[in-house]
Order: sequence, then C-alpha cells, then structure tokens
Amino acid sequence: MHRSGTSATAAVLDELGLESPSADELVPPTRTNQRGHFEAKTLVRLNDRLLTTVGGTWSAPPPLVPGWERADSLDELRAEASASFDAVFPHRPAAWKDPRNCIVLPFWQSVLGPGTAAVLVYRDPIEVARSLQARNQFSLTEGLALWERYVRSACANLNGLPTLCCDFQSLLDHPRKWCEEAVAFLALVGIAVDTAPLDQAADSVDGSLRHQHKATEGAHGLGSSQRRILEILRSMDGPHHAWPSPDLGLEPDWVGDVLAMRLDLDMLGRAHRSLTTSRAYRLATAVGRLRGRES
Repeated sequence: MHRSGTSATAAVLDELGLESPSADELVPPTRTNQRGHFEAKTLVRLNDRLLTTVGGTWSAPPPLVPGWERADSLDELRAEASASFDAVFPHRPAAWKDPRNCIVLPFWQSVLGPGTAAVLVYRDPIEVARSLQARNQFSLTEGLALWERYVRSACANLNGLPTLCCDFQSLLDHPRKWCEEAVAFLALVGIAVDTAPLDQAADSVDGSLRHQHKATEGAHGLGSSQRRILEILRSMDGPHHAWPSPDLGLEPDWVGDVLAMRLDLDMLGRAHRSLTTSRAYRLATAVGRLRGRES
C-alpha cells in the first residue's frame, strides 16, 4: 500500500544489488518522499492507464473479479507492458516497486510469467491514513478505506507466490536484522546476493523520514476489519515459500462506498483539468482578459 515504507524497502533491495530503474526512469524525489520513490515512470504511467481501463484510479481502485486480467480488451496493453518492462529492467534480478501492483498483480503475472517473488511490506493503517492526509488531503476515512482495499487485494493476489511479509516498523527498528532476513529470502527464491554491502544497506534506512506515528491516533481508532487484517498480517510475518492467502472475511460495505465517492471526485478532477488545458478554454480566457483591459 502507498505510504507503507515501500520506498525504504526498495532502497534496501537496491543496496543489496538488485536491479533498479535507471536514473532517467526514476520518479524524482518530492517533498513528501525526499529520498526518492524508486518507481519507474514508464511503468507507473502504464499502471495508471491499466487502472483507468478497468474502471478505477490509484486512489480509487475498483473491485476486480477473478480472471479480469485475461480480458481481450487488455491484449494491446499486455503487449506494451511486456516491451516496457524489458526496456526498464534489461537485467535480472530486478526489484520493481509500485504499490499499484497490489491491485494489478494478476495482469503482470500474465505478462511476466513465472519467476516472480514478492516483498509485502505493511504499515499500521492509522499511520498510512495520516500520511495520505498530509500528502493528498484525503480524509482519514478515505485513507483507511484505501489501505483496506489495497491490502486485501495484495493478500489475495499473492496466493502461491514466494513472499516475504514484513512490518515497516521492523525495518525501522532493526534494519540489519531485516537485511539479513531479506538476503535469506532471496536465497530461498534462488537469488544470491553479495552480503558485503549488508551494513551499507542497513544504514540506508533513515527512520527520521517517518513522520506519522500511531501515537497520534487520538479518537480515530481502527474498525474491527482493519484490526483483524493487521493482526493476521503480523501473525504471518516472515518468509513464505508459497503465500497462503488468509481468510480476511468480506470487505465492509463502507469501503466500497467511500472509494466510489473518491472515484467520482477523481473523474471530476480529470474532466476539469482536461477542460482548463484545452485550446478553446485558453482562447476564451485570453479573450476575456483582453475585454477586461479594454473596459
């Protein structure tokens, strides 16, 4: 899920020697992600288009039925995805970070075939929601709904894949131990890395960049569904040769309602941006300014 320590995790894997996107491909650092996102611009744009095609956005991912990734309507995008991935990651093994993959992983499995393993890093949903509130001005309710949809999707879509499940907090508190566990997991899936940079990889974890803490929770507690999911994830910490998708129960109705409203807002915002950047709008604005000066 976004704002869950995925950038810090990707930075560690990069230090351990896994291929990352080239400098010209990397999404640049921002005020809210000062050390960089470790995301490939080409693949982020492709995932955004994929989410739009299936009726959603990154901030309002749609509920997808099993088998959606095999739709004929995605054939052209599937061919583009294969070429784009090979261009971004010409060498293997590679570490690809994009939280959108929690939602669209089945599509990429149909593109990439076997040989995929995953690191599922999760974070307390209150911290995630507050981080989204600070970065995107989402309400806490929106942030919690988004966390639940992403985490549920990830837990279902990873079924059968080699997966290292870890709490972001454990990476911050014990970076050296986490790096050792990551190296052991990589060996489990047949990826041997040089252990010489272990200290450097551990030192790359900067806990000072974590701005949201559960202590700031206040009156906004977790619902029973989020508490249960968090407890299940914590019970599954560690490496899994084949991820056993846990039974998380049914997604609460309010999650779908909140994300449907967010999708409406996203669509309105997109329509507004399209209007205000159109040639006709710019011309009308220029004419209005001229008339204002003449009067």
